[in-house]
Amino acid sequence: MLSSIRIQLITVLLALIALILAQGFIARENQEVLNKGVASASKAAVDVALVKELERDVVDLQRNVLIFKENASKSAITRFSRLMVTINNKLDKLALVDEDNEEQEGNHILSRMKGHLNAYQENFTQVVDARSERDNLIARGTLSDITLLEKILSDAKANGDISAASEEQAKSLLIRAESAMLKYLMKPDMGFIRAFNEATDSLRKLTLTKNTSLQERVERLSENIKADFVKLTQITQGNLFLVNVVMAGSANEFLYLSGELAKKVTTDSEIATQRTYTLAESTQRNGELFSLVSILLALSAALFTMFRILGPIRSITQVFNKLAQGVQISNIPGSSRKDEIGKLAKAALVFSDKNRETEKLLGEARTMNSQLESLNKAITEAKIKAEQATASKSMFLANMSHEIRTPMNGIIGLIELAQQQELSTTVKGYLDKAAYSGQILLSVINDILDFSKIEAGKLKIEEVSFSLHSLFDNLIAVIALRAKEKNLSVHFTVNPKIPPQVIGDPLRIAQTIMNIGNNAVKFTEQGRIDIEFDGNLNEKGNVLNLTMRITDSGIGMSAAQLDRIFNPFTQADGSTNRKYGGTGLGLAIVSQLTELMNGRLDATSTMGKGSTFEVELPLKAFKNQPGVLEQTPQLPVDSLYVTEVALLPAAYCNQIQLPTKSTLSIEEAKNIAALPEHIIVDIHEFSEFRQNIAWLNALLEKGKSVGLVMESAGSALQAKYDTLWRGPLIMHPFTPAQFERFVHQVISKDASYDGHHFSEEAEATSLEGHVLLVEDNNINQLVTGEMLTNLGLTFDIAEDGKQAVQKVENAPQYDLILMDVQMPVMDGYEATKQLREKGFTGVPIIGLSANAMKEDKQSAIDAGMNDYLTKPIKQKSLIGMLKQYLGKQRYV
Repeated sequence: MLSSIRIQLITVLLALIALILAQGFIARENQEVLNKGVASASKAAVDVALVKELERDVVDLQRNVLIFKENASKSAITRFSRLMVTINNKLDKLALVDEDNEEQEGNHILSRMKGHLNAYQENFTQVVDARSERDNLIARGTLSDITLLEKILSDAKANGDISAASEEQAKSLLIRAESAMLKYLMKPDMGFIRAFNEATDSLRKLTLTKNTSLQERVERLSENIKADFVKLTQITQGNLFLVNVVMAGSANEFLYLSGELAKKVTTDSEIATQRTYTLAESTQRNGELFSLVSILLALSAALFTMFRILGPIRSITQVFNKLAQGVQISNIPGSSRKDEIGKLAKAALVFSDKNRETEKLLGEARTMNSQLESLNKAITEAKIKAEQATASKSMFLANMSHEIRTPMNGIIGLIELAQQQELSTTVKGYLDKAAYSGQILLSVINDILDFSKIEAGKLKIEEVSFSLHSLFDNLIAVIALRAKEKNLSVHFTVNPKIPPQVIGDPLRIAQTIMNIGNNAVKFTEQGRIDIEFDGNLNEKGNVLNLTMRITDSGIGMSAAQLDRIFNPFTQADGSTNRKYGGTGLGLAIVSQLTELMNGRLDATSTMGKGSTFEVELPLKAFKNQPGVLEQTPQLPVDSLYVTEVALLPAAYCNQIQLPTKSTLSIEEAKNIAALPEHIIVDIHEFSEFRQNIAWLNALLEKGKSVGLVMESAGSALQAKYDTLWRGPLIMHPFTPAQFERFVHQVISKDASYDGHHFSEEAEATSLEGHVLLVEDNNINQLVTGEMLTNLGLTFDIAEDGKQAVQKVENAPQYDLILMDVQMPVMDGYEATKQLREKGFTGVPIIGLSANAMKEDKQSAIDAGMNDYLTKPIKQKSLIGMLKQYLGKQRYV
């Protein structure tokens, strides 16, 4: 039965398979035991982590209690409730774990923890109720009585019942009492209680009038005010005791019990880990023993195969090699065997074996040829599809270019025409910003539509002279407008020493910083955004390393999210796209533009706290320029800065010689009889402004020059400031030019001082000639025609190419033709060809088209046009083109 090699091999294989199955079964059993141990250890580790989370939650619970104690925030109550739910859920999870483990000690600790937690919640409820009672008492008790008493005194003075001096003395005591009460609410202190009692006692003892009923009413209200304040102090002290003693004790006891629970869970974890290690060692020993047995059996199988099968096969192979070489062999080894090797030894048909091998090779060759033909066919089909896709893409880009640029020509052209009219400063500012934004949009469209640049992954960076003041103005106009919609604070700071006039690509720089700034506004729900411009010149003074830094207090990012935000079509998180919108291209474009401008881009972020983006760009600069603020006049040395937290950057204060170390608060400044002539006052909130407006106006009436520095505010609030204050005022964010104008106003005591405007000089051009405007779009006819009229040119209009050919034939007096390319009836290319064929070769023809591809311009030249302008047509570009072909020009 075992005479066949096949049967012998099958027997050996079956033995090896049985060995493998047995080893697998034992390994699975060991793995199950090990998995149970690992699961137990993992469960213990999870319990430890859960206890640590409980400790953090309790600390967060205390933090929210303190927050509520300070400002009675409703969001703190909400967060407290959520944390209570979270902590109870975690305690329930730990309780379920202890029930599974049948641990009575753990259940006892958890019960005590729940008891302290419930007590903590009840105490917080009492704190909330007490705070509500305190607020009601303030609103309806003390403050309302003080207000009523002030009204009674005013009425009594108006009726002649009391003198003006008595009224002023009584109101002064009321203000002292009200101030002491408010200070006590901010910081409970016995000194404020004494101050309040002294003021109310003095008021009660004060003889204001001979009118007995009025005097008694004043004394009764004074008693009510004092009684309400006593009740208020009792509530406040009770609240402090609950928060600082009772609730703190409950929280500390809870943390102590959580520590005990953590110790217990850690001990259980160590026991489970040790058990797992023991099981692992046992499993390893069993595996090693079984592996040894497997190796021995495998070695036996290998020896059997070698001596019984491989050795005889090698001998037969040598015989076949000799037979192939024509060597005659009389004795063939293994011929006496009755298995397959014996049969093979007797088969000496060498030519048969060679023919069989040849057929095999021919078959493989045919297979390879067939595969090669299939591959060539697939390559041909792929090439055809790629060419079709390229043609479709080019057609799509051309159509999109025309559809976008046609309305853009009307928008930008009409804005340019409006800018040339007599307008107010505000409207002119709006139009300037709209024109600037239109140019940025047009620049982005140019990049998208320039197919060759996109395919090559390159953009051409311009190098033109421009003013940083213009960049600052437009940056603040765009970002501040969006920030005001969300009531965000925006601060804009520029190093006073950086030169204002540089050489670079202003559109790309603006696109870079606006992308980052808009992202900061988009992903910041509350808080502040800081925009900083810094830089330093090289040793030669002709290269400025400009650093632009934007810091926000938004949602922030993790390290993993930060690593992928510069990839195209990618945002920090998948949910971001749904919540905040956007394509995910903004930061990818910023990264590419920064690299093209030989700059550096860095980003840091903390989850939940905000992000910082920093862009550094090398820009050429003109030598010996004063800095953006170095020509700002300085305030007199005795000027006063009234602030508690400075709103002006320290560098700005140093630049205008404003002392920052000897500042005063508003209350301190009020108590100084002789204030200097020039005063800068910081106003953080509108309530602060409203409380002190009388004092500020009094300073103006005394001839003082008072300038107000305001925190960021919405448009409505800004309008209120402008209405209520007639002196110099500046509000964050402000540019260096606005700050310089503000300083001039303070020094000159003239709030209407307008300062210098940083704008490019305009060039007025006058040309002579009669032009044929060939354009089918009514808006574009209006825009281009108005531009021609402003240049002193006369013109006729043709609606399509056919009309243009007829008008030139009928009256060939035109000095130049502006020919639109895409028109009904007859397009511009065909009209140009017909005119050239009819002999009108001397008249210049300028093509006008919304198609911006390079091949479009070449098509226009091939059709016989002299030059080509891409829509939207800028007046500057049109003037430059017309100057080349029309004679007279002058400059004013």
